[in-house]
Amino acid sequence: MFIRSLAIGLAISISAFAGEPDPNALQALMVKLMVETKVVAVELSGPAADFRPDNDPNTLEIVFLTRKQDGPSRVSDDGEVIYLYKPSDKEQQSLINKAFEIRARRRLGGV
Repeated sequence: MFIRSLAIGLAISISAFAGEPDPNALQALMVKLMVETKVVAVELSGPAADFRPDNDPNTLEIVFLTRKQDGPSRVSDDGEVIYLYKPSDKEQQSLINKAFEIRARRRLGGV
C-alpha cells in the first residue's frame, strides 16, 4: 500500500513538471526577462528571409518589415525576434508579450 501511494505521488509530481509551468513562476520570469533584456530595433529594407538574428538570448530584436510580401507581424518560434509589418499598438504589445512568454516557458522547461 505504501509503495503504491509513493508511486502515485511520484507520478503526480512528474506530470506536474512535464505540464504547464506554475503561472506565478511564469509571470515572475517574464517580468524579470522584460527588465533584463536589451531590445534592438532593426529596419529591414530587403526580404525578411535575408534577416539573420544575433542569437543572443539577452536581446530581443524587433524587425520592422517594409514589404507586405514578407508576411504578417509575428514572433519567431524561439521568442528572439519579432517581425512587424504595420502593426497596431495592440498587436505590437501582444507580440511583445508573446515573445517574453515563449522565452520564459523555454527557460522553465515548459516548451
